[in-house]
Amino acid sequence: MRFETVRMAFGERIVFESLSCGFARGKISVILGGSGSGKSTILKLIGGLVRPQAGAIFVDGDDVVPLSERRMYEVRRKLGMMFQAGALLDSLSVFDNLAFPLREHTKLSEAEIAAEVHECLTAVGMSNVGDLLPGQLSGGMLKRAALARAIIRKPAVLLCDEPFSGLDPASTKRIEQLLVRMNRDFGVTMLVVSHHIPSTMRMANRILLLLPHAPIEGSPNELRASADPRVTSFLTEEAGPADAAEEPDEPPAGRALHAKGGRW
Repeated sequence: MRFETVRMAFGERIVFESLSCGFARGKISVILGGSGSGKSTILKLIGGLVRPQAGAIFVDGDDVVPLSERRMYEVRRKLGMMFQAGALLDSLSVFDNLAFPLREHTKLSEAEIAAEVHECLTAVGMSNVGDLLPGQLSGGMLKRAALARAIIRKPAVLLCDEPFSGLDPASTKRIEQLLVRMNRDFGVTMLVVSHHIPSTMRMANRILLLLPHAPIEGSPNELRASADPRVTSFLTEEAGPADAAEEPDEPPAGRALHAKGGRW
């Protein structure tokens, strides 16, 4: 994926004047930036939920900017989205939340749908919660359920909006490890919007730091070594205290993520 001289504004508020950047296939890219810097707007632009005033945005080889809604639908089929607040349907069980997109957009039988749902729940270490409602889940479990739904259709690109928001350190590391395993085992391209510096530095292959005047790209090591005071200041101010050892959000059950033929 790449952006070429993208201009995006909401009325008189300019978000990007001329944004050019790239996100490598099969890698984990993390977008950092202050409030209002346009982090989540990048995800919306990739999904065609908003359109820029100028520039090109390439997703899997297609420039999505001029695409009609009908053609954009085909691009969206390649995308999975993990929403910041989970966005699960409160009235449906976890199982039915995951089954919903398969029932709506595929011709799979109920037995095939059940197999897909159980596979995804097992992948995120939640094989025994399918009958629960979202309101019965802890924060960390809700994030993992949202991740399971995001991968249910085996997307080529996974977009994650603040996957660590509101989590305790133990749950944060669990979600981080799940994302890293999925990238490693299935080669899915990941674009993660985050403000969590420790996780970013551990998991990212590349970082896009959205600063007021111009974005800066680099690996975690390159940003750590940067002499640019804006980079040093951002990383220092945003980094919180070291992660403390806390109990996980549920008793560990020794579950692991297993690749099955590289389906993701």
